[in-house]
Amino acid sequence: MIKLYIAIINDIDLKRVCEVDADRACKVSRLKLSDDKKRCIAGGLFIKKFLPSSKITVNEFGKPEADNGLHFNISHSGEYVLFALSDKKIGCDIEKFRNVNPEKLGKIVFCDNEMALIKNSADKQQCFFDLWTRKESFLKCIGKGFHQNSKSVDVSQNICQIAKNTYHFKMWHMDGYTVSVCSEYETMPENIEFIRL
Repeated sequence: MIKLYIAIINDIDLKRVCEVDADRACKVSRLKLSDDKKRCIAGGLFIKKFLPSSKITVNEFGKPEADNGLHFNISHSGEYVLFALSDKKIGCDIEKFRNVNPEKLGKIVFCDNEMALIKNSADKQQCFFDLWTRKESFLKCIGKGFHQNSKSVDVSQNICQIAKNTYHFKMWHMDGYTVSVCSEYETMPENIEFIRL
């Protein structure tokens, strides 16, 4: 089971910070920019809506986890907040398209196979974001984020194998954004559901 939801932060009122848990409210208070506060509040509202009775803890690498056996992941960029929910490990990433130097930045995080894709791509910028979101969704799925050396995993294909586990990717391009989801499930939803929080 995988459910994917996305919300627009423009719909979030800063006063709704009172609806999220104390830890998240504290995090919101430390943020300077209004949009950052809205993204953080939206993440808390997603948890409240879809994991209302769960205790949320954070693993040693900073990934939030629920105590009821469900797995979730949150990502945000620009005006969107993305929420993925599953009964197996899941990771997601959304990135707003912006001008980058794909080869210069890529050398920092991508392995040789991934760099070859960028070098041979007709659209190096889009290829960079496709690989970046796939890489981040994978590292979040396994629970380590960038605490694991990003070059040690190869996401140049639609699957990635670590030990005996096989992870699958699905990607969406939407209005200047790239979204990737990583899961042990081969079949994933066709669409991401837009909701108001």
